[in-house]
Amino acid sequence: MLLVLGFFCVIMKRILSSVSLFLLLGYFTSSIGQDLYSGPPLSTEAEKGFTPCPDTVFKFLFLRKVIDLDFILPAWLPVLGYEDITVLEGTVIPKPGSKHVDTHVSPSDFPFHHYTHDFSFNVMPDSTLDNRFTNLLANRVIKDEKSNEIVDTVLVPYVHCEWESGLGAYNEGNPCSELNNAGASAGFYSSGHERRDRIWNWPTLGDWVHVEGLWLWDRGHPPARTEIHPARLVAVRRNLPELIKLKDEAKEVYATKIDIYASGDGGALNNNRRGTPEYVRKVRMGDKDYEFRVEHIVPRPSPNAVLKYLVKTQKGDSFPGKPGIKLHADGDGSTEHPFIEIKIPWKGKSDELVFGRTIYTYWDEGNGKPEDYDVTAYKVTLHSLKFKKMKEVFGKSEFRVFLAVNGQYIFLNEFVDVPNILTDGLGSTKQRKWDINQEFIVYLPEGENFRVHAGGWEADAIDSKMGALMDPYSPCNGTTRDWVNKNMDVASPLRPGGCLDDHIGEIHALHTAGDIGDSKEFESLADGRKETDFCPCDNGKQNNVFKLSYTIEKIKHELKDPDAASNF
Repeated sequence: MLLVLGFFCVIMKRILSSVSLFLLLGYFTSSIGQDLYSGPPLSTEAEKGFTPCPDTVFKFLFLRKVIDLDFILPAWLPVLGYEDITVLEGTVIPKPGSKHVDTHVSPSDFPFHHYTHDFSFNVMPDSTLDNRFTNLLANRVIKDEKSNEIVDTVLVPYVHCEWESGLGAYNEGNPCSELNNAGASAGFYSSGHERRDRIWNWPTLGDWVHVEGLWLWDRGHPPARTEIHPARLVAVRRNLPELIKLKDEAKEVYATKIDIYASGDGGALNNNRRGTPEYVRKVRMGDKDYEFRVEHIVPRPSPNAVLKYLVKTQKGDSFPGKPGIKLHADGDGSTEHPFIEIKIPWKGKSDELVFGRTIYTYWDEGNGKPEDYDVTAYKVTLHSLKFKKMKEVFGKSEFRVFLAVNGQYIFLNEFVDVPNILTDGLGSTKQRKWDINQEFIVYLPEGENFRVHAGGWEADAIDSKMGALMDPYSPCNGTTRDWVNKNMDVASPLRPGGCLDDHIGEIHALHTAGDIGDSKEFESLADGRKETDFCPCDNGKQNNVFKLSYTIEKIKHELKDPDAASNF
């Protein structure tokens, strides 16, 4: 946690130092209705027109569990409207003061509104003259539970963002299960992913992002907070440079990497799939063009250096034609910082297209950087993961584990040599130690850091109901209560392994050149706050559940992707 706190402080310094840039920039990305708020809205807006809807979900002898269904009817409420597209820009940060950093695949999600678990991250909005991004924050109104009187109002310093991962579903009746059990993506935020691929488009701590999507209240965790959920476009400017090979010039240069992913396949309740219930809302991707600008992060070698770019098409991309790209090596009238303007001409095109491309910007002089801009290459080798505590008392544990080094993610279940990754191997096991043997290359400028991450969950009873969809605007009546009780019957108070998905804790280890030296071996233990289960057999402890062993060593500069230029 000290590392995370230190990282948070570094990010704050970066943001404060760049505020002047955004104040000067004056570049306003348009969004419909986003300028209606003169400041962050109050969470009490999410309560208007709704009343409590108590329901006794679990009953056995003297055991009772009463929940308020009002918080899921609906769980998410648009701040503006379902057709409004909201734009957010800022830096990905850890959740302040929490062991749940949140830049991860969520260990638990409400099954009646999801096919798969969400990938989520928190964004500290950029400051602008018109406050268009900081106005997306929320003032959470804290009330006394007994008197309902207001105790305090707290400004949440980040906007939470979520997009269904498209991975990890295994239950019968879930349309994603067959593909997921074979190790392939079912769409959403990982379209095109195949077994053992690295997931290229998910952000990590320190990345800058441009996000477009549905701005709403999360009512399921009162007092409500604001989210972009689901996103429809996420452009990620990586916080560290990349070393790429220029095929035509036979040389290597340091570049700014911009990963752009856009799709109307947002989640179970917002997508363009066929055969879905009538309450599932279509995502009109073709209603607009998508335009934004991204700053180049590598310093200019000399005033004569020319800014150039390359584009790589990723798996899953189905977008016809090319994005519009304009380079500004000298900035423009409002800033001297170099940047690139990107336009994805989607207006009038199919809503079902997927845009998945990486843009590299680089200086054409020498190796693309000044001599005094020091960058050190490191090889990170993830050796093994060992469970010190198994989550099931009697049977096998159904683990789902994601790993990441900086912004390169893998789904560990896919690397076990079994045909069905979620019902065999790591997905159903009593085995404690699992070999990983995956290598990652990181290019680290002086003074920067990068994250090694591991996390996931153990799939319990509630996970077997993923994709059993319900209308989020169902009325509070006996029919709705009966439906919820019937579909929650897997969450029995008698279950010895618990009813909810078990959190297994997470690792968020941040590394700098100073703590690595030339080479160092690391062993990190999972941690996280205890999660309370509905069932009495609560197994929600997260600390020391598993241990990740890995090595970081300084190497000669090597290309992370030797074939990166082949598709340029």
